[in-house]
Amino acid sequence: MTRRWLENQLVDMMNVRRGVNLTGVRQSGKTTLAGMVKLPKVRHYTMDDKEIRRSAADDPKGFVKHSKGETLVIDEVQKVPDLLDAIKIVLDGNNDHGQYLLTGSSNLRFIKAVRDSLAGRLGWLRLRTLSLGEMCGNGHSFLASAFSRGFKSEYPEIDKRQAIGLAFRGGYPEPLDYSTKDRRDWFKTYLNDLLTKDIHDVTEVRKLSVLKTAATWLLSHSSQFFALDELATKTALAKETANSYLEALKALYLFDCVPAYAATDYGLVGKRPKWIVTDAALMANILDWNEDDVYLDQNRSGKLIETWVYQQLAAIAEADGDCEISHYRDGKKREIDFMVKREDGALLGIEVKSGSVSSSDFTHLKWFAANLAEKQFTGIVIHSGKDVLPFGDGFYAVPFSALSE
Repeated sequence: MTRRWLENQLVDMMNVRRGVNLTGVRQSGKTTLAGMVKLPKVRHYTMDDKEIRRSAADDPKGFVKHSKGETLVIDEVQKVPDLLDAIKIVLDGNNDHGQYLLTGSSNLRFIKAVRDSLAGRLGWLRLRTLSLGEMCGNGHSFLASAFSRGFKSEYPEIDKRQAIGLAFRGGYPEPLDYSTKDRRDWFKTYLNDLLTKDIHDVTEVRKLSVLKTAATWLLSHSSQFFALDELATKTALAKETANSYLEALKALYLFDCVPAYAATDYGLVGKRPKWIVTDAALMANILDWNEDDVYLDQNRSGKLIETWVYQQLAAIAEADGDCEISHYRDGKKREIDFMVKREDGALLGIEVKSGSVSSSDFTHLKWFAANLAEKQFTGIVIHSGKDVLPFGDGFYAVPFSALSE
């Protein structure tokens, strides 16, 4: 069984908090992870079961009662929102730790009533799809090595074609070893189910065909800049409605909204976020891409590999627990794919390059270091190959495979 990086965090949180909400995109492995946690006395229910869901809805207060020292595990709790109010009542009257372990594939914080009722009462953890490091059975040392500038001299080689193959395969546990056709069929069914069934857990969407159009359009623009007007025009929706569709897709954890790096003392810094699909395989398979075609297409390969790198970085950052990811872009068209900020203010600037690396790839990183960095700044270009190459003090070309160490 693949060990998940968040397992220790989940165990620690269950030992100090009254309850924990383990959330993340559907089929990421939440139920499996919840089952890994050793608890003295457990009762487990899933709201995917219609009869259990009906029972919970009929008597939420009775359903969430538990005995002393018992943990109630409830999967897909967002399907019966009244359970959350009932759990709130129990938690307000009982300070024992580990009473509830809730899992859900929709962001409960998206639902105002739920967000307000559980504020401060539950610990929250987000589980992403499998990272390359987890699949390899390794730790999550990449960001720690980057901040300390302590990389090894070389790593196993992952060339551009291999990186594309990894992105097509993705991190959803079930289809990992499927054939190309079976994997594509799985993703199409998966997305259809999310957008016709699970979407109702977070919002009312009347035009499901338009929602699918919006999701597909977003997949094709993963990691790219776009204006809301473009999405509104594509879907023939009002801007406000188009934005609500974006938020709904985000609430299902299909996409992340990566914010612009905040530098309030510099007027040219842009504020537009980047929307990135949370698993590159969803992008490649829903769009019916072919690996050989993508390899020869610089635009598609660039979007796909950048999305895959983000997928790895986000998993590492959340496992570390002390880093935030943003991006940089200013009015002079200087861009840095990802900025990673540690709690103490130290910064990493990360560019993604699928081919060989040259000094020109560090231009924007070095400009940022000279003009905006207030604390330690390390500039990294992630590339295919195996060698870690220095490009000046604090600047390194680092192989893709370092993300899995």
